[in-house]
Amino acid sequence: MAIIILFTVLSLVALGASFLLTVPNAARVALLVLSVSLFVFGVGVGSSVVVGNDETGIVAKQFGDPLPTGHIIARNGERGPQQEILGPGWHFGFIPFIYEVNLTRVMTIEPGQVGVVSARDGQPLPEAQTFAPPWSNAQDMLNAPKFLAGAGYRGPQTTILTPGTYRYNTALHQIRSIPALQVAAGLVAVIKSNTGKVLPNDSRTYTVVNGVPLVPRDFRGIWAEALMPGAYYLNTEAFVPTFVKTTQRTYTYQAALSLPSTARAVPQQQAGRNGPTPAQQAANADQQDWSVSVRSKDGFSFPVDVRVACAVEAANAPYLVALLGNPDQMVKDEQEDETLEVLEARIILPVVRAVFRNVAESMTALEFVARRSEIERNAAERITAELARYKVTCDGVYVGNIHLDATEPGRKLLATQTDREVALNQEKLFGQQKLAEVARANLVRATEEAEQQRNLAAAEYKVRIEAENAKAQVARAKGEAESQVITGEGRAKAYRMLVETLGQNQVAQLELLKLVVEGKVQITPQVMVSGQGSGNGTLDALTGTILRQSLQPANQPANK
Repeated sequence: MAIIILFTVLSLVALGASFLLTVPNAARVALLVLSVSLFVFGVGVGSSVVVGNDETGIVAKQFGDPLPTGHIIARNGERGPQQEILGPGWHFGFIPFIYEVNLTRVMTIEPGQVGVVSARDGQPLPEAQTFAPPWSNAQDMLNAPKFLAGAGYRGPQTTILTPGTYRYNTALHQIRSIPALQVAAGLVAVIKSNTGKVLPNDSRTYTVVNGVPLVPRDFRGIWAEALMPGAYYLNTEAFVPTFVKTTQRTYTYQAALSLPSTARAVPQQQAGRNGPTPAQQAANADQQDWSVSVRSKDGFSFPVDVRVACAVEAANAPYLVALLGNPDQMVKDEQEDETLEVLEARIILPVVRAVFRNVAESMTALEFVARRSEIERNAAERITAELARYKVTCDGVYVGNIHLDATEPGRKLLATQTDREVALNQEKLFGQQKLAEVARANLVRATEEAEQQRNLAAAEYKVRIEAENAKAQVARAKGEAESQVITGEGRAKAYRMLVETLGQNQVAQLELLKLVVEGKVQITPQVMVSGQGSGNGTLDALTGTILRQSLQPANQPANK
């Protein structure tokens, strides 16, 4: 503006000089031309605008027709902010008292960010819409003449700006940079769309949860398909994410007595048979008892330690969001007076308690303690089936300590059971000892019988041997006798033949000579023979000698 005034003054001075000074006509014409040139140059320079490379010129007109009602930006040169913007370079014709040009910085969206756009002018949003319909091209949305020509709606825009640099009309659009949607590993994002098409009322092919349908993308409502881990350029104000954990969840419900010592609880193994001592009770006084309390059919109440492992699959996350809102949100549980996850407070804990109490009411307290593994399997089947109704996958149910000794009646019951088991074990022990003694006696008797059998067998064999020996001796004696008879008969026959041939005396003398020669007959007579006049003295002497030799033992040598 100062430049225009300066050059206007100089132009007027030149014009006045051309009329006031007495100069030749040529000089006067030159002064007139100079005056006009100075004015034109001053107006041209004073109305110019220089826009830098990183700047945008926003033009506002000071004079002109008023804006139509409801318009913020002038479409046809009305007074007020203009829809056209000035890009980098020199721009002329913007006389300061007619136009006001403001230079603004271009908008840069950094990596990992998105630009959220809101429009100050345009058509009113359609009824029941909170965000403008999306644009296929973000640059067309930022083009003010195109936006205001009829396709743009005022208010929050669904379309976002991805990382980059943008030149836009700040009088029309407002841009904020917000973080892009990041879905970490172990999570999925369930989208609640605040914009989009409305699902027809007659749509029956979609899952409905508590009257709320799970819709496809581009529809308003909870999307039936969750977003997997990754980065998404999404308008999180139009598409609100709810993050749901898909990793395994473990819920532990333990009595305070079962908590580790680091949690200021006294371990179960340090408690005596009659329950925790007063010191232990004081140490555990500040511990929340999370165990599942059950009542058996015989009227005993006692806590049970339970651990449940479950998970929410990505495909089922939208169902839980429609059912519970945010299943991982921490809320105050009125019954427990503690802060719990919505999923745990409304589904997991009630199901676990109900199942174990239903199982316990069908058996006695001692049966519940004795059939722990069976109860674990039964409860796991029931809890798995029950959680499946809520689209929650149960990976396992584990029963820990069963604190029947937590109450005085329970301790008495366990004491009687213990005494009974001791008595039964002693009875079994005595029975086993009796059986052992009987077995030992049977063994001794069997051993003795076996020994006697051996002796009996030996005696029987000995008798048989003696009998056989006797038979052998008899046979041998018969043989010897027969042999002697045969030998004697042979000799007698031989002697008779010799006697018949040689005569008795000659034979007797011959045999006597043989005996003498062999040294078997002593020279000194041992047999006295008296003939008595019979003439057989020699034969009688020989017969006596032979008889003597036959009576003499075989192993006794003849006396010489």
